Amino acid sequence: MGVSRGKDFENVIKKAFEKHCDISIDRFPDPMAGYMGIRNICDFGVYRYPFKYYFECKAFSGNTLNFKSAITKDQWSGLIEKSSIIGVIAGVLVWFIDHDITVMVPIQELVRLKGEGAKSLNVKDIIENKVIHFEIPGKKKRVFFDYNAGEFLKNVNRWAKSYFFGGDD
Repeated sequence: MGVSRGKDFENVIKKAFEKHCDISIDRFPDPMAGYMGIRNICDFGVYRYPFKYYFECKAFSGNTLNFKSAITKDQWSGLIEKSSIIGVIAGVLVWFIDHDITVMVPIQELVRLKGEGAKSLNVKDIIENKVIHFEIPGKKKRVFFDYNAGEFLKNVNRWAKSYFFGGDD
């Protein structure tokens, strides 16, 4: 998969969020290889009442998201740090291209997997519901999807309310 497929995926995600007047999305500059010492923790900062989100986008052909090569040290530490704040959700948006599956996996779940010795996130674990994840619903166009960011955030919010506050209310 080329760099442009990943960048195109990021643009599609951004457009999905921009369709909603009650969602704020900010794209963080993404200098290649840490140019000028800039190393961002993720691609996007998103806000929709009552939560703040930090999302890193990854698009992969094949079955796995390799933890070591796909997620940088700065992304791991930065997303973990953000997720420790009440009301902040941090995770990785993963498009498994060959499987037409796009999900968000909270960074806490990736840390759990890594701590159990996993070296990657396998699409099989998503399909079999072995990991906490949230599908980003969408309608497939020719190559990309037209995602429903509003529905996606509604589903994440249900989990986040329970995770942070112990209930759905």
